[in-house]
Amino acid sequence: MIMAINPFLMLSGIGMMVVAVAAMLYWRVKTGTKWKFFLAGAGVWLVAIFVKALMDLTITMPLQQWMFAAGGIAGALLGIGLYAGLRTGLLESGLSYITVLKTTLKKMKYKDAMAFGIGFGVFEALVIGFSTFLNVFIFVLMPEIIATLPMDIQAIILEQLSVSTLFIIPAIIERAAAILIHAFAGILVVYAVRSRKLKYLWYSVIYKTVVDGIIPVLVVTLQPGTLTGAYLIEIPFILLGLVGYFGILWMSKKRW
Repeated sequence: MIMAINPFLMLSGIGMMVVAVAAMLYWRVKTGTKWKFFLAGAGVWLVAIFVKALMDLTITMPLQQWMFAAGGIAGALLGIGLYAGLRTGLLESGLSYITVLKTTLKKMKYKDAMAFGIGFGVFEALVIGFSTFLNVFIFVLMPEIIATLPMDIQAIILEQLSVSTLFIIPAIIERAAAILIHAFAGILVVYAVRSRKLKYLWYSVIYKTVVDGIIPVLVVTLQPGTLTGAYLIEIPFILLGLVGYFGILWMSKKRW
């Protein structure tokens, strides 16, 4: 069973990190914007993910249990999706807005706002990519670790580590789409501050709410554990990434 581990799955995490670094370097070389704007976006992501972690340790599980008890599977899926979506939208876009409003970041131009949004998405991709690579690398390097785990856990891990190499492609595509999504959402927030028009903040909140809000339903209906499901589940995120791409072009024509 140990020999079933597919070492090429490490390429998934590597691919995510390559996409992230490429996006950041592209914008840096193209515009010459300062690194501090990328780092500012990354910093907001860190704060947002810390708050999410605290919520998961405290209220998320009791809330999900209540949703299942009150609404059954269908009601719980809708409720969890709404909770996850609003949490992401309000936290990520809200924290970005406060950070920009209360600091010198409020003077950012378009190229800097883009760097801010890219930095947010790039840091997320680097963290997810590195953790994905490391998880596979450790088990490839020391497969004997698996034998020390309970049998049910062994089965799950071996199943995940023995899937087709084709599974790496959807993961990389998802990170590329996510960077576009974060970039557009970040630009909307910065423009909301610069223009003093809160509607752009709410565009960002709604956009990110949709992105994370659809995940529970997609996971249940499309079964991402299968190869077909892994590809199908990326279609909505590719579409949302395209919204981000054209939204970025739209915002580039605004008066900054």
